[in-house]
Amino acid sequence: MKVLVLRPERAAERTARALEARGMTAVLAPVLAIETLDAVIPEVVYDAVLATSANGLRKLKGRPEIGRLRRVPLIAVGDRTAEAGREAGFAVVHVAEGDGRSLVADAAARFPTPSRFLHAAGADRAFDVAGALAAHGHAIDVVELYRATAAPALPDAARTALSAGEVDAVLHHSRRIAETFLTLAAAAGLTEAIRPLPHAALALRVAEPLFAAGCPIVGVATRPDEAALFDALAGVINPGSQSGGERSN
Repeated sequence: MKVLVLRPERAAERTARALEARGMTAVLAPVLAIETLDAVIPEVVYDAVLATSANGLRKLKGRPEIGRLRRVPLIAVGDRTAEAGREAGFAVVHVAEGDGRSLVADAAARFPTPSRFLHAAGADRAFDVAGALAAHGHAIDVVELYRATAAPALPDAARTALSAGEVDAVLHHSRRIAETFLTLAAAAGLTEAIRPLPHAALALRVAEPLFAAGCPIVGVATRPDEAALFDALAGVINPGSQSGGERSN
């Protein structure tokens, strides 16, 4: 069973190991690359740092400001992001289970109004954390530390495997990944090759471009984490699975 993994390289390698532990082979074909941005971090005292991705914390770890920022609590979305926070030196790490909305709810519940937060963010964001916290009376500085840049063409590994009919399923960790993959596959003349494949998406928002493209087999994770994504994958490659998340066919 060969599964196409489209996320950026460092994260893709971790996903590959997890797939191999489940008896599957990953075909690594990143359609996005992570580019560092030289953003200015204000010299103010924050009540906490917020992180909606591990990439933001990895970029923050290399900044000189990390020495003062790691002294305050971190609120991270999910275990992977929390792990990156601990690697960056944060001693107090709270894990908000879910997405940006759960992070906002966690921050609003833990800190009195008004509090001030730093959001270690990417240039492309699925949810307006700052706007949601402002509605609770908090102040937040959004610092864009990285940008996900689309590949100019479908990676050779994906093109070769798809052309040979060797891909059994495709994983989509973000909406941007799904949209970029569809665009690059169309440019390579491979739309008809990818449409009938089983696809697994991290959330309904991630799956929407696949539905719009006419993909008939799309599994949607019931939670925005990789364990649930693998459950959705199991559901589309083994339709009798009881843990396959939502499915369209």
